[in-house]
Amino acid sequence: MRIAVSYQDGQIGEHFGHAAMFAIYDYEDADVNRCTKVLVETGDLHGHQAMAERMKSERVDAVISGSMGGEARAALLSLGIVPVAGYSGNADDAADLLILGQLPLITDGACGGDCGGCGGCSGCGDHGCGC
Repeated sequence: MRIAVSYQDGQIGEHFGHAAMFAIYDYEDADVNRCTKVLVETGDLHGHQAMAERMKSERVDAVISGSMGGEARAALLSLGIVPVAGYSGNADDAADLLILGQLPLITDGACGGDCGGCGGCSGCGDHGCGC
């Protein structure tokens, strides 16, 4: 399984659509002890669809990000990629927890709205965009 995490200084990046870099974790047989990690720069991409297509070209199965709007979620889902948003902290730990089935999937909030006017979300609910 391959998991991409929006990545900034070892931490989960705040917003999928604005991520300049992703860490891609490739787990052999879903084993956290048999994993390789590569960093992929995405700062040259513009738009949710372009970012989603890059994740597809990297053969990613799931994407973890701090927040993600509805358009980004839809773009990923249309390509068969599971969007996982609403988290902060260490990127390596989040990927391992997802593989182990210990990272709960948040199905509401987590910037499930459009987020067009908030300039990025932290999932705190105070941005007026459904975050």
